[in-house]
Amino acid sequence: MRSTTNTEKTRSFDVPGEDCGWHTALYYFAEHIRSLSHGRVNHKVLYSYIGTNGHYINHDNPTIRKRTAAVLSRLIHSRRYVEDFRMSYEKNPRAFDEAARLLCAELCEEAGCDAGEAAGYFRSALWEDVERGLENEREDGRVELNPDRISNEMRSLFAWCEELPPERCREQLVVLASSYFHLMTFGYLDERLVFELADETPLVVPDEAEDRPCLRENRACLIKYASDEQGAMANWWTLTDDRPFAIGRYTDCDVIESNPYVSRSHCRIVNKNGVWCLEDQGSRHGSRVLRDDCVVYDSVRDGRQPFELAFGDRIVLAGVAHYWFGALLEGNRVARR
Repeated sequence: MRSTTNTEKTRSFDVPGEDCGWHTALYYFAEHIRSLSHGRVNHKVLYSYIGTNGHYINHDNPTIRKRTAAVLSRLIHSRRYVEDFRMSYEKNPRAFDEAARLLCAELCEEAGCDAGEAAGYFRSALWEDVERGLENEREDGRVELNPDRISNEMRSLFAWCEELPPERCREQLVVLASSYFHLMTFGYLDERLVFELADETPLVVPDEAEDRPCLRENRACLIKYASDEQGAMANWWTLTDDRPFAIGRYTDCDVIESNPYVSRSHCRIVNKNGVWCLEDQGSRHGSRVLRDDCVVYDSVRDGRQPFELAFGDRIVLAGVAHYWFGALLEGNRVARR
């Protein structure tokens, strides 16, 4: 495989003076793949893997091929590719996995890329531009894109990849490619994959000699759900023990709630001498902590004194904002119960 150093350091797919808002995540992804494959896999080939009309790429009629190429050239520079990829996924939920295998076969077997080096490139230079492309799409109207969630999920994915042994680099490359397709299409990773990336919360902290990830004592995570259904994850944050983590409607809060029932300065989570506590800030509609589906703390009922949290607790603010409090493992991976 040719060295990717020049690509990582100096390669730019932005033309001076161009409106980068047209530079979608798919555009950056396709340009990096074209460079990585020495031109073997261009945007037309990529589209033939996933696009609903990809079979027209190699049509016998040259006029149809030419028109298809023109359409794809416009498609890759606009957000319309998202709808097209979603249609492909709805027709075949394994479309991204199959496309990833085709892409990896082309890179490793035809273009001569080393799978391990390619996977490293997917986690570094490629990601930097795809992330920038997603931000361009968000500014251009894809309001469903959540930068914090995207960053956290990709960080967990990269941490998982780095722990794989070298002999599984081809598998890693396929997972990365499929994840990119899903991310560009929906704005988040496949929830089945995110579930696998999480680790069971250990009952005891393992000894240092044991080959298992350790809990990070000075950090925790907070996950927000879009509803009271725990599968509808909306966002998540890393909490550190050196500063309080505030939730409310004030713009200087760490989490800014929009629901009017949540108070301006509703509550905060603090670490006191190694113990994580929830402190209600005098909210009008209260803060609750649920443990094993039982209410163990209600600020309206129990008062404003700090309440000691446990990993796995659910936090409900004003009955409308739902959170899950959990541990964080080495490598910034979320631990679940």
